[in-house]
Amino acid sequence: MLNSIQILRAIAALLVVFAHFEFVKPAVGGFGVDIFFIISGFIMAYIVNKNSDAFLYRRLVRIIPIYWFMTLLTLALYAVKPSWFRSLIVTPEAVIKSLLFIPYRIKGSGPILSLGWTLTYEMFFYVCIAVFTAIFGNRKGMNACLIFLTLFVIVFNVFPVRNYIVQFYSNTIILEFVAGSLLYQYWKAFGNIKSGLLNAMGLSLGVASFVFLLFADYLHDPNLTRFILFGIPAFFIANAFLILEEKVNHKNKVHATAILLGDASYAMYLVHPFVIYAFIRLIFVRFKVEGTAFELTQLIGTMIIVCLVAVAIHKWFEKPVLKALKSVLDKRFDSKKVVKPV
Repeated sequence: MLNSIQILRAIAALLVVFAHFEFVKPAVGGFGVDIFFIISGFIMAYIVNKNSDAFLYRRLVRIIPIYWFMTLLTLALYAVKPSWFRSLIVTPEAVIKSLLFIPYRIKGSGPILSLGWTLTYEMFFYVCIAVFTAIFGNRKGMNACLIFLTLFVIVFNVFPVRNYIVQFYSNTIILEFVAGSLLYQYWKAFGNIKSGLLNAMGLSLGVASFVFLLFADYLHDPNLTRFILFGIPAFFIANAFLILEEKVNHKNKVHATAILLGDASYAMYLVHPFVIYAFIRLIFVRFKVEGTAFELTQLIGTMIIVCLVAVAIHKWFEKPVLKALKSVLDKRFDSKKVVKPV
């Protein structure tokens, strides 16, 4: 397990929380998603390099339970209080496609759990890896997958089609998975080389990239240029954290807390809108106080609660459910000993 990557996961999740709180407008922090995608590419390449057996099964077991739970919770809240979800359109098609990670838009709505759009990209990436590694084996299959994704994005951006699913999957954000996988290959080949100059350059690029992303996120809606504006800087940030891997100390309480938040980052990503909107709509409005100081207090308080809720869900829902599912399903789908994901 790479602790530096876990810490970066926590930072990426908190950036997304900050963006959705909208403390500054236009909102800043959405590039946390791009960092997540770089990390995902890195980790998937790591897993495939070790053992790709039952790859898709393991990813489904990891991703689906809490995502389906949050989607069903959204539907339940919508049934009770539809005014909280003014832009949400619920139909049988929307529910089925949301649960099956199929991209769709119905009058601007989709998926049911709005954050699910990122998981739809993730699932596409996982399926491509599973198909290509099944055909070509681990190393060649992963390389073939990365080539396919790159060509897919290039072709359908040069020759666009009107089909929404193709448009969705050909977004340049897909290239962030490719970049993350290439980062793993780079670190596998050269990560053990000790060079003060290279490390200093890597850290400097990481810091400069983070500062650039703060301004780029504030000034630009990236759309087709997302990989260039957000993905490449996110790549350098991930590289900088990898350089700092040996500096991470489990005994340091700050480091340990950051690693724990990294472990709970998936839960944090999915649950934080519920916490934010609950506080804004049910609690903060009752104070009838305005001003920057009060808004900052709201932000800090909400982010602390989000972290606590995420850790609780990770420990008492996500992990127990994952353990229970694996105990039942591993005998059928993953009987071989596999490497534990990063």
